[in-house]
Amino acid sequence: MAHLIVIGGGITGVTSAYVLARQGHQVTLIEKHRYAGMETSHANGGQLSASNAEVWTHPSTLLKGLKWMFKPDAPLLVNPKPSWHKLSWFAEFVASIPKYRSNTVATT
Repeated sequence: MAHLIVIGGGITGVTSAYVLARQGHQVTLIEKHRYAGMETSHANGGQLSASNAEVWTHPSTLLKGLKWMFKPDAPLLVNPKPSWHKLSWFAEFVASIPKYRSNTVATT
């Protein structure tokens, strides 16, 4: 069997590495963060939605997000306590808004 390298310890990377190892391959999983699932897969509940490929970086999401902060069953929950990680995440989110259409097409 082959020695394979999987890059990324999110839900897809970990699952792929697991299946390959179960098939008898030697697998090395490379993840840049200290723990698995700390980037795209972080806090998404393990959801992969093939039927809903539209990205969230639409201008309307900013207003919805503010309203959602006060709903316990919101699809996107954000603790209002500020942190550098959260501020940088929001900055990246806002910077991606102009790429909304192309990112949705690429995701689809």
